[in-house]
Amino acid sequence: MPAEWECHEGTWLQWPHDDTHKGSQVRLEHLWVTMTAALHEGEIVHIIVPDERRHEHLLHQLSYYGIDQSQIDVHAIPTDDVWSRDNGPIFLISDRGELSVTSWNFNGWGERYPYQKDRRVPLLVSETLNLPLFTAPITLEGGAIEVNGAGILMATRTSIVNPNRNAGMDHAFIDKAIQDYLGVEKIIWLTGAPREFCDAVGDDTDLHIDLLARFVEEATVLYAWTENKDHPFYPYLEQHLIELQAASTQAGKSLSLVPLLLPENRMYSTVYQNSAAPFQAALSLASYANFYIANQVVLVPIYGDVNDARALGIIGEHFPKRQIIPIPAQAIAQLGGMMHCITQQQPVAPIKL
Repeated sequence: MPAEWECHEGTWLQWPHDDTHKGSQVRLEHLWVTMTAALHEGEIVHIIVPDERRHEHLLHQLSYYGIDQSQIDVHAIPTDDVWSRDNGPIFLISDRGELSVTSWNFNGWGERYPYQKDRRVPLLVSETLNLPLFTAPITLEGGAIEVNGAGILMATRTSIVNPNRNAGMDHAFIDKAIQDYLGVEKIIWLTGAPREFCDAVGDDTDLHIDLLARFVEEATVLYAWTENKDHPFYPYLEQHLIELQAASTQAGKSLSLVPLLLPENRMYSTVYQNSAAPFQAALSLASYANFYIANQVVLVPIYGDVNDARALGIIGEHFPKRQIIPIPAQAIAQLGGMMHCITQQQPVAPIKL
């Protein structure tokens, strides 16, 4: 699995619709248009819509906003939701430069949400592109893994080594499956957080790695952090920092670690779907680490927070040849994800940036 900063053929998006969660389209569509406009000048944007009727609507939207449709590739594939990072195809490149697709038995983040349509997306994409498909023997989501393109993967235990995904499977079996099906040699495991904490903050992923720690170079990691020891995330972030400090590359080199402070102001969601009272306030996990690296741009979630500018500056230092584009992410963050969660890269084989 190539690193995200390696050259893309394109980015895959699943367009928001109301079939599963009422109000998603009107609430989120403008965000998808904004991302498409930012991405399409540097790569193809592959867009999945549920059916041909929504295809026509999408083309109208793209035309209205002046987006060059020669850079847009639309596919009618039924979906349950928008989180293409988690349920979509994870692409690999072979030693011979051949592209293939892997599928990871998506189960709605431990059967929290409908997933039967989303689960078939990798298969249908592989058939559409006429690519080999390899189905792994375990369940995980794309947001649960982070690779450096040189044989190292990071993940949290609670989002993978969890009975709600991989009941009855021991850690060694899970390790081997990840190594075999993603072509990695070493896994850096962070602890994650228990279900009780995740439910309390509205995180349905059991704390995915892409909210917490991201490779920006082979041995450089940007990690979510707060100096506030009273912050509810602090104990988990502190444990992750200890684990990152103890980690190393295959050559034994320590990782270079750069903190990304969390937004200082807490966000409270009025869309807490698991609650009997739909307008009950719930603390939302907003993170700058959930950025997406494309060919010419980096999409960075912002929140109108005092730490926005600092996060944009730090990320920009690591991608000086790419335009750093801030994306207001409050609406999608309330639903549990940001820019990385709703994108999935398709690499170019074998050329690298």
